[in-house]
Amino acid sequence: MKSIHQYHDGHVHFFPPQLKTAIDHWFEREGWVLYYRDQQASELLELLRKDGVDQLAVLVYAHKPGMASELNSWLHQFGQQHAGLHLFGTVHPDDVNMEEEVRRCLDDLNFTGFKLHANVQRVSVDDERLEPMMRGIQERGRGLIIHAGREPHANAFVGWRPFSRLMARYPQLKVQIAHLGHDEIAEFIAVSHDYPHVYFDTAMIPSSRFLLSTERLGEILNEIPNRIIYGSDLPILEEPMAYHRTRILQAIEDPGLRDKVFLRNAERFWRSETDA
Repeated sequence: MKSIHQYHDGHVHFFPPQLKTAIDHWFEREGWVLYYRDQQASELLELLRKDGVDQLAVLVYAHKPGMASELNSWLHQFGQQHAGLHLFGTVHPDDVNMEEEVRRCLDDLNFTGFKLHANVQRVSVDDERLEPMMRGIQERGRGLIIHAGREPHANAFVGWRPFSRLMARYPQLKVQIAHLGHDEIAEFIAVSHDYPHVYFDTAMIPSSRFLLSTERLGEILNEIPNRIIYGSDLPILEEPMAYHRTRILQAIEDPGLRDKVFLRNAERFWRSETDA
């Protein structure tokens, strides 16, 4: 089994205990068998540390209006207690105080950016209600991590077309597309060529939910080597995270490419364009 001793994880979800338990139950009702069910943020972080993760992106998302501020405050408090965490907050498209919360997260709490889950939040990425968040991120050179692909649930809110419209509106936006944009990977990559700050992550790719051959993954990695960020999607996994990471390592022959995917690309994405 191929291994790597030290690496970054660009896609991890931590939530307050009560919300994490509710999310576990939701996935269970949907037929998922989560390997990390009932494990809370501190325990999950300890697992990542033991596995060799020194820096990680921590993502939250609000599934209904009015909960983002409290969730962001929890995330900030958790981040203050642990080193090496890059925090991605949340807003909901129906929040009445979105502009104020965006400013608080980016300026007062110094978040690395925001997470947008088009499926869960039932909002197209180019929805005009999200303008305060998009503008705030682009102006400050921060990052946006989005689940914009059609898997594992296709609906009217996801797909490469709304993403293309978003990028036409905010061409300097720094974006990380979760799950490689599965199942429209080629289409998302084609759009990305027109924009300098579009990245992709490997969250749950490849897996039984996001099928992709080693050969095809290798082709993608070599096509856009400076844009792929390793991400596990912990704890939303139905297998040990090492199994997922090994499949990615099997698609990489060049040590330089491995260094980019598991370290350097994430570091570049996390670095604010306004940093000295």
